[in-house]
Amino acid sequence: MPTHHIIGLMSGSSLDGLDIAHCQFTFDGRPQKGQIRWQILDAETIAYPPEWQARLRKTTTMSPVELLETDADLGRWMGNQVRTFVAQRKLKIDLVASHGHTVFHFPEKGFSLQIGQGNHLAEKCGLPVIFDFRTADIAAGGQGAPLAPVVDEWLLTDYDFFLNLGGIANIACHTRDGFVGYDIIGTNQILDALAGKLNLAYDSGGQLARKGSLNPTLYNQLQKLDFLQQEPPKSLDNQWVRDNMTDPTLAFDDTIPNKMATIVELAAFEIAKEINRLIPYAKHPNHQLLITGGGAHNTYLIERIKHFAPSNLEIIIPTPQLINYKESLLIALLALLRQYGSPNSSPLVTGAGRNTVGGVLTM
Repeated sequence: MPTHHIIGLMSGSSLDGLDIAHCQFTFDGRPQKGQIRWQILDAETIAYPPEWQARLRKTTTMSPVELLETDADLGRWMGNQVRTFVAQRKLKIDLVASHGHTVFHFPEKGFSLQIGQGNHLAEKCGLPVIFDFRTADIAAGGQGAPLAPVVDEWLLTDYDFFLNLGGIANIACHTRDGFVGYDIIGTNQILDALAGKLNLAYDSGGQLARKGSLNPTLYNQLQKLDFLQQEPPKSLDNQWVRDNMTDPTLAFDDTIPNKMATIVELAAFEIAKEINRLIPYAKHPNHQLLITGGGAHNTYLIERIKHFAPSNLEIIIPTPQLINYKESLLIALLALLRQYGSPNSSPLVTGAGRNTVGGVLTM
């Protein structure tokens, strides 16, 4: 019975840091959906130093040479963090799986760029690395995103609905005909940017948003965005969220709490709208929604989702470890599947023409 020890790395759009998770997978023969025993044995978030936060914020406007240099430097920085993580815990690791930090996501143009160059990462940490998990799906005509539903489909088979409340909110669902998932709306990216105007990293528990009042003009302006009217499969780019949601919200003339309250209300409504879209197709008669990602700590946002969601939907908030490191677990799982030649994206989720086995291995 093989056991694999894989480190999953995730750098999210909020720029809070690099999530590192030591994941263990055990199964008989080959990996099968719902039959992999898994654990997150240890995990840590390494905060980005201020100079790295500033540098990553500029990536979309860098020259090609500056961007490639940042790609290499970030790979080396990530490799050093992995090496320290492994050495401090005296771990025996089979493989490192890295998502990288997304700069551009334009599947309609045939590419999605995540920096943190895998070869430099491998050289610094001294371990095999798998990276670039999106390109194979995009080459097959897919969005290359969202990736989060893969972990729901393979490891969390007891639930119908899965909501990841990260910088971008995405949803997935076990239906009677298969598994579907897609991005919904920018969420924490916008709320964290608003909190930053008050010199806060985030709105703890949604306390500031709770004190605010909905601004109908801002709400209606954002709700008319074309992406919110599109049918799935669909995925969002961080730059699109900044250009179409974050920057207009920051520029809007109102108080920070009022703008936060408006974003929370819009996100909760759009999330509930997608749940209502999917619920007639759900696999199980008793519907449960598992919420992970940083937004799961935002109690006000969770309350507003409950307000708009169907009354027969049970909302489940898991352990803090799964909330915070589910995406790192996901990346580790993608690498595990890549090693066994098993498809690690879903055409029903991404819209690709076929199954693909994504990821580039460097020793």
